[in-house]
Amino acid sequence: MTRNTLISNFIEKMEKERIATGLTQVQMAQQLEMSVSGYKKLIAGEISRIDLYTAYRLCEFTGKWLFEFYGENVSSELTRAAANLRLLTRQQLQFVSSVINLEIDLIKNSTIPDKDDYINLLTPTGSLQDGMYWDSVHIEKINVAHYRERFGTDLHCALSITSPHLYPAYNPGDILLLSLSAPKDGDTGIFINKADNRGYIRKLRQSNQWILEPINNYGIPFIIDPFRPKDIDNWIVFGRVLTKMRVIE
Repeated sequence: MTRNTLISNFIEKMEKERIATGLTQVQMAQQLEMSVSGYKKLIAGEISRIDLYTAYRLCEFTGKWLFEFYGENVSSELTRAAANLRLLTRQQLQFVSSVINLEIDLIKNSTIPDKDDYINLLTPTGSLQDGMYWDSVHIEKINVAHYRERFGTDLHCALSITSPHLYPAYNPGDILLLSLSAPKDGDTGIFINKADNRGYIRKLRQSNQWILEPINNYGIPFIIDPFRPKDIDNWIVFGRVLTKMRVIE
């Protein structure tokens, strides 16, 4: 990205923020602690460099990170994750922070031999019948070294089954190894419904309509019209089931 493109994107997004908050250019200049004439020159493209303090004030006022004013082409997994943190509640942020701190502590204090391969095992702590409450989970580590060669980098985390309602497909004590990639037709996936904040284990059937089919006919099927954005947007695809392991290794 060139300097001119970055500045152009910055100015455009800054003006969008001003309009969204209902401020006049005079009021925006006051928020940024700069002169009105200086602000007008900035948005007119008459200034070739943006003052660092101006950028700092803009971030303080909007509550956004500086990289969010760069433009659509500036993106990475790290920056997207940072931007998404703003969408979480305080309690959710505390949970995410605890997971991050756990991972950092494990890295700092790791005594795990290279032959071992540990991932996060998630156990939802709410109702574990059909429609698991996904807003609270217990996290521990399990060794999946024997499965890494088979699944490679597709293996991301695991889910503990603690309820008998999916018997005989899944039994209490089973551990499902998950990929965070989207499931395809015939795959079993973890689907989170935004309306009730519950996670459902369902087999995906794709045709003219997508059907989230219950395991062992336990629970109701969900019908999704792939041509209706509202239908798609109502679901979060957490991941797909790669296999199950019965014993923590």
